[in-house]
Amino acid sequence: MPQHNKMIKSFYVNLFTGKISEAEKILEKFKKNLNEENDAGYYDALYGIYYAYINDDLESFVYKIWMDENLKKQRKKLAEEFEKKAKLPFTIRPGFYRAWSDFLNMLHELPVPHKLSQKESSQNDVVEEYPAH
Repeated sequence: MPQHNKMIKSFYVNLFTGKISEAEKILEKFKKNLNEENDAGYYDALYGIYYAYINDDLESFVYKIWMDENLKKQRKKLAEEFEKKAKLPFTIRPGFYRAWSDFLNMLHELPVPHKLSQKESSQNDVVEEYPAH
């Protein structure tokens, strides 16, 4: 998936900085340009990440990987596991697993999702506004 890495990274940056319409445009462009044989499932994973994020699905893996420090620490191992799954001979839609592996490998380069930073700042505001006695 190296030829798509810039586009995919741009998708995540736009999504996580709140530029949802830009992220949607990139997602649609990716969908139009994908090679179904090589990219089977890759778009599905991207769309799933997009859908979970815009719908605030806090139980989704995309949110959990940002909020759970243990998962964050294990991201490289998880990426390797997804990549192994993608390479198994009878894996259906291997691109799905490659997409998750790519996401985990670029996680450290991505901005903290704006929805999470907004929640943190609003929680901090509440704490400052109503200090504990």
